[in-house]
Amino acid sequence: MTESTSSLQHSKLGGVSKVFRVVMLVLALMLGVIAAIFGLASLIPGLGPLSTVAARLAPTMAPIVALAGLIVLVVGIVAVRRGHRRTGAVATVLGGIGAVANIAVVIVLVGAITSAGGSVNIFAATFGLSAMDAATPDRHEVYDKTSSGDDLSLSIYEPRGANGSAPTIMVVHGGGWIAGEPNATSSELRTLADHGYLVVSVEYELATRDNATWQSAPAQVACAATWIQVHAGSLGADMDRLAFWGESSGGNLVANTAGAAAEGSAESSCGGKVPVPAAVVADYPAFDVTGLYESAPAGPGAGTGSRIFATSYTGGTPEEFPKRCAAVNSATHLIAAAPPTLMMTAMRDDVIMPADQLAWADAARDRGVDVQTVQVPLANHAYTQKAKNSLGSQGHLSIAEAYLSERLR
Repeated sequence: MTESTSSLQHSKLGGVSKVFRVVMLVLALMLGVIAAIFGLASLIPGLGPLSTVAARLAPTMAPIVALAGLIVLVVGIVAVRRGHRRTGAVATVLGGIGAVANIAVVIVLVGAITSAGGSVNIFAATFGLSAMDAATPDRHEVYDKTSSGDDLSLSIYEPRGANGSAPTIMVVHGGGWIAGEPNATSSELRTLADHGYLVVSVEYELATRDNATWQSAPAQVACAATWIQVHAGSLGADMDRLAFWGESSGGNLVANTAGAAAEGSAESSCGGKVPVPAAVVADYPAFDVTGLYESAPAGPGAGTGSRIFATSYTGGTPEEFPKRCAAVNSATHLIAAAPPTLMMTAMRDDVIMPADQLAWADAARDRGVDVQTVQVPLANHAYTQKAKNSLGSQGHLSIAEAYLSERLR
């Protein structure tokens, strides 16, 4: 190899290396912009759609974005030392802002979770995210039929290593009464079963434009509870340690069923006496259907989903059907004998206003109901459902399990 050939090869390698460094720096700048914007939008509520989206994703993505910000920070520092002073300095600043802002989000969320009795594994929240619907139930059982004659089933997750009857959780999914299915959060349901609970997730009739389910869906949920009671022996269900758990519209259904059962007025679509649970857990619940419609954000497109949920479920607006709305508003079912309730509220919720949820809690306490509220900062509606092991998922599971361990002894 001649000296000129060797020199040419070294020159080519140097050129490739320089291009690689430039590409890495550009990518770092882009990642730094994303991390900085995401962190700031998560912390600052007044940035319009940016803050809305960030609040939906922060309980899932903040640890990962914080790590990305740290990587950009390191890349920026290295770039400055290698002579890319201007672009390296920009990357350093963006990475620093992204890292600090997202670490602050993590600290705020973890602080709220731990103060409410929960716990979080930060390593799992950063590197261990997985699909929410990756698990499968152990079996299905048909418990009733819809108004059109279709089967309604229960998804059953059996506790691992159970000896005798197990504490039992009846889970009712959300989806605004018009969507959702029992196994959408199957990975969490399997975790609860692995922790010793018998979990029964309920399928109920969904509302459509032509089929308001404000009467049928609550009666079906009540029927599911009755079915569990009738089959407690074969299921291994301890009916003295029964809890209802619902998210969003499911929170409305479980609270209403529990309150009506305590009052003795619960109507089951399959007959029988509806059992009264020992506790109720409700995540970002739609307790006030009237408020869901009337408190929906104003403006083009804003709040459209909330209003569709309310009108599909009841068949029309609160003005058109005030009695229907009153019947499904959870405040209607508040009596002193109603079961103890844990309510977890996302404080950036733009679907179900936090003020409406907290107003229900105040009214419940005024009527003698034992209500514990957990306010989850920086989080929007359905913050728990984006990924298993996220801060949101770990947080609500651990808080609820700590609560239930005290009440299902």
